[in-house]
Amino acid sequence: MARLGALFVALVGTVVLSHLHPPVTRGACPATPPPIDYRGLNSPPITTSWHLPDYPLIEAMRESIIGTFLACETQFEGEEGPVYGLMPAGEYGMIYVRDLSTMMPALSSFYGDQHLRTPIEELLRRQYGPTTTSADGDVPGDGAVSAIVAADGHIDKATVVSDEEVHLINAAYHYYAMAGGADWLWKEVGGESVLSHLNRAMEWLYANRFCPTMGLIKRGHTTDWGDVKSEPSAYPTDLDPGANHWTCSIYDQALTYRALLQLAEMNGATGADLRAEDLRDRAERIRLSTNRRLWNDEYESYRIHLHVTPLSHPFPEDEMVSISNSMVAYVGLSNPSRSSKVLASLERARLSAGASKPGLSIFPPYPPGFFSHPQMSAGEYQNGGLWDWWGGVQITAEFENGKSSTALAHLRMVAREWSLHPGQIFEWQTPSEGQGWGSHNYASAAATMAEAILTGLYGVTIERDGISLRPRLGKHHGQVRVIQPATGLYLSYDYRYQTGSVVLDYGSNHPNALDMAVLLPRGREIERVSIDGHEVPYRVETLLEDCYCAFRGDSGVHRAVLTFKNQPELGVYRTARGSSSQSPPP
Repeated sequence: MARLGALFVALVGTVVLSHLHPPVTRGACPATPPPIDYRGLNSPPITTSWHLPDYPLIEAMRESIIGTFLACETQFEGEEGPVYGLMPAGEYGMIYVRDLSTMMPALSSFYGDQHLRTPIEELLRRQYGPTTTSADGDVPGDGAVSAIVAADGHIDKATVVSDEEVHLINAAYHYYAMAGGADWLWKEVGGESVLSHLNRAMEWLYANRFCPTMGLIKRGHTTDWGDVKSEPSAYPTDLDPGANHWTCSIYDQALTYRALLQLAEMNGATGADLRAEDLRDRAERIRLSTNRRLWNDEYESYRIHLHVTPLSHPFPEDEMVSISNSMVAYVGLSNPSRSSKVLASLERARLSAGASKPGLSIFPPYPPGFFSHPQMSAGEYQNGGLWDWWGGVQITAEFENGKSSTALAHLRMVAREWSLHPGQIFEWQTPSEGQGWGSHNYASAAATMAEAILTGLYGVTIERDGISLRPRLGKHHGQVRVIQPATGLYLSYDYRYQTGSVVLDYGSNHPNALDMAVLLPRGREIERVSIDGHEVPYRVETLLEDCYCAFRGDSGVHRAVLTFKNQPELGVYRTARGSSSQSPPP
């Protein structure tokens, strides 16, 4: 995707192992460990893995994901020490802030501290000052963020877009919530605290990209998330303010909304309450303006963008359904009803385009000749190409917005398609033929699909303050082992559906209790919930098509049993190897 929109860079060394374990040899692809019985819940796993007997192709995705990560690792000397990271693909040769941001949720389950933190800090060190010049001669201004971190030290900003600052804020937030905490926000990087850098980035965005007339963030005329402008130019990712058009993209509103709330939380953690309140107010104004101006009730989706510079097209641009609608649902900018509508609109677009899986960038695409860049023909690249990177975002959004059945169906589509070219994760594909283009080892797509599996299907989120566990396995047995190498925290569980109950054996070393919510299989109602034989309080939560049973449980190794109404509880524990035990795990 050559510098357009993806996700990150960071990692050389320990793809799956804790920093306490030996590094993985370059080029090695650790096999998925075999299933283990409940005794394995007592200690951290050496690697993150999952088992799903009913859908072995989803289980097999892990090998392609790990192999792709390994192929994209990089390391170089930064301004104040070594930088470790992942390139979006081996051909890119640099760390990209978009990719760093998007990959963080998944990479935290495979890489140690230096692989997550050092790319963020290097981007902060290379943040633009008032007179800093890009490699191509641009002077973006104080607080701007480079699109890339390169081994030779050069920086370059894609000035046609408006998401690099908020992507850096998002990446920093993930590290803060996972490992860094408030102490890291005070850390001096390049003569300035981490939080000061992040605040300057947001102020650059508002000073240079906020449109007061619309109340929205503006950018050049790309698709919406893309970084290739429509006008002819020798530099298609750079804006010519005097000659190019401005738009307000749904993608930028979603990312800015998220970053404002994240930055508010980080400022609050350091005692900057007034700034935090201002940032939350800005987020609410962005949310209101987005829903008022960009919602298209006729097509039940958000418009790809609005034109700030007067411009008319000889085709119905409002009919285009953009994949950025999934980002709106993913970050929570829309309410549950609209999230359901936009996800349904994306599915209709997929079917209309004849795509074999989710992740369709836009449909219908801009017509032939609209973009001067040759790679932007109709149905290609950012103009209608099929992206697993976006497919992973869409599937996670579906899992988290009450459409778990659709999400699982879409995940199975991707797993089946990957099985046709084992070990290859394409950058993008043509929607109908499925031919792979760009890189054949695209780490950004590997990361979003790993997130769709770990956070979406298995429902695991590990942060400093607590663990959220939301299994969405329904009537399918499954196991997951998640280790967070940067902190040493882990969560492992075995989930078994039986006619009258769900048995959830789990283990964790987190110091706090776990918030749990188990997706109820269709047609099942809860009679009682017990942990280690003791009844615990619960509540039933409904989110669109999904119904959850929510409760809390202590950390450590425990057995939770959800008993359904009018069904006998089955107390026999069956291990993954088929043996039985009448007693819960120790």
